[in-house]
Amino acid sequence: MPMPARSRMKMRNSSFFKAAMGSLLLGGFLLSYGQEFVQDLGTTNVAAEQSSQAILDGLREDDDLKDERLERALSTTIAETIKNEPDVAIRSMGPAAARPVIKGLSGNHVEVTEDGSFNGDMSATSPDHAVASEVITARKLRIVRGPNILRHSFSTAGGVVHVHRKDIPFGDTIFHGYVAGYGESGQPGYATAVGVNVPVDRVSLKGELSARKMNDMNTPDGELENTEIETSSGAVGGAVPVGNFRFGASYRWFDSDYGIPGGFIGGHPNGVDIELHKYDLTLRGLYLPASNFADTLDVTFRKNRYHHKEFETAESVGAEFLVNEDNLRMEKFVSLLGFFYGIHLGGELDYRSVKMGGYVFTPPTYSYSGAVFAVASTEGWKGLEITLSSRMGAVAFRPRESVVADKDAIENRNFALFSFDAEFSQRVGIGKFLTLDAYRTSRAPTIEELYNQGPHLAAYTYEQGNHKIDAESGYGGEIEYRGYGESVNLRASMYGTWFLNYLAPRATGDTNWSQLLPIYRVQGDEALLWGTSYSIEHDCERGIYGLLIASYVRGRYKDRRWRDMPQIPPFKAYGEIAYKFEHFRPGANVTLAAPQNKTDRYEERTPGFVTAGLSLETRWKLSLAEYSLVLRADNLFDADVRNHLSRLKSVMPEKGRNFSAFGKVQF
Repeated sequence: MPMPARSRMKMRNSSFFKAAMGSLLLGGFLLSYGQEFVQDLGTTNVAAEQSSQAILDGLREDDDLKDERLERALSTTIAETIKNEPDVAIRSMGPAAARPVIKGLSGNHVEVTEDGSFNGDMSATSPDHAVASEVITARKLRIVRGPNILRHSFSTAGGVVHVHRKDIPFGDTIFHGYVAGYGESGQPGYATAVGVNVPVDRVSLKGELSARKMNDMNTPDGELENTEIETSSGAVGGAVPVGNFRFGASYRWFDSDYGIPGGFIGGHPNGVDIELHKYDLTLRGLYLPASNFADTLDVTFRKNRYHHKEFETAESVGAEFLVNEDNLRMEKFVSLLGFFYGIHLGGELDYRSVKMGGYVFTPPTYSYSGAVFAVASTEGWKGLEITLSSRMGAVAFRPRESVVADKDAIENRNFALFSFDAEFSQRVGIGKFLTLDAYRTSRAPTIEELYNQGPHLAAYTYEQGNHKIDAESGYGGEIEYRGYGESVNLRASMYGTWFLNYLAPRATGDTNWSQLLPIYRVQGDEALLWGTSYSIEHDCERGIYGLLIASYVRGRYKDRRWRDMPQIPPFKAYGEIAYKFEHFRPGANVTLAAPQNKTDRYEERTPGFVTAGLSLETRWKLSLAEYSLVLRADNLFDADVRNHLSRLKSVMPEKGRNFSAFGKVQF
């Protein structure tokens, strides 16, 4: 029997793992020649060192997952790592194909970026497509909220997840690096990464490698077959200063082989193996005028190549996707201009070519898009801070005739888009802020939403696009309170969005009997989405640490009578308590999810669950390096967890009892 596609890297990854774990033990002594220890060099960013910044933007940086917080939460994917943040859930189809959901919105409502540029994968188009980004090499994860969403996306109702890597090492003038390793029992396997930054004369260089190999996932009901993951990734980059200019380039690659389980009605009998390759070439230039170092001009060009195959057997390709995308982004930052400060002005041009093969009934399509944006803040009356942002642009789709596509659906489409956000933040006391956010959201349909007409075996669906739909649009608002004290921080928010035309595939209740697949049809419907989230944190340098986060969202379609929207996460709460010693931090946590009984037609309900976990962290410095070790026990009592946003919830529960360890050396 031929070897499955995802086993091809086994020997290479095994050797890499042994070498990396050996380096993890010895990495602290690599600077025995007297190199100075530097902490947190990963946050250096010349373009972001700006003296003028809206107060609320600065406070929101406290929500970033970085340093100890990121190491404490690190897991298999980006989505699983941020799953306990306010307003965040996971859409999944197995452990590899997991993507973040923000405020009940997924797909193209949530953009994932790497170092401020588009990620370039196809994870937004289907639940079986993985996010092509390795979480163990991330330096920081940020969930962008408020007006700054419009610097990257039209979807103000959703959000942006930034993955900070600093592949182009502007400002890194000291030799430093890291070695990291992760392993767990819930999906037995490991991940490892090594990275180093080296200055050579005036040039800063970066190199990085990572590998991940995980076997089938263990659940309380047994092993979920065909959920293995093998990935490898790497990056090289360099930067050089030339007078008031900074020039840099980077190349990043990501390869992954992972499985989608099957063996039940609607699924492939033996599941599907997916093999993807992604390559990014990035060129970036900065201009920093000597008269005002904060007034910068940033120009980035990224060329992305993405190739994705879905194997029904070891040699039979059921579906194939080839995406070529070029993106040019320019952004000017002005620290002060009249009444405004912290001003971002910019624009983007994007070209995308999508070709599909195998058993896929979507025509090859070219898309062209452009957008301009602006974000600026000003002070009002008695502590009132106002931030205004807007984004406008257009998208053109040009499908080509294809023997596998519905010829009646081959129609050129053009969309004009406009979004805005006005945020009013009033200081109501020392360290206390009340914020009102009013916005317009918009989104162009995707190629799949317009033109797809056929089965998608890996996703267990028969998908019908709609080439006549209009762009998505809606209006909404959010009220947020933030209070910062000496040891207690509080955040509470309520939000709502009225969609005039909400685009989503909805189950029709019909079945394509030739494939035994349920039919999902893209529709544009009037809908109301609203929710709330709360968090309270007690933190101090030493002593008791406490955290409580709760999130709830509800969505309804305005049909002839109000109907619940599909794929809406249930109420969820996460609580954590720990004690912070000088070098140790033992802790315990509980996660509670309510049943989800408010479902769309033909959508399955899910029961609630409660899970408990324990953790132990230790951090120390030795021989000019910093060591960290995080031990976790998740789902300690092996609870039956059914993720409402998982396509597999009726087949098997989520990961069961899981013991994991993460170690890192920074030198």
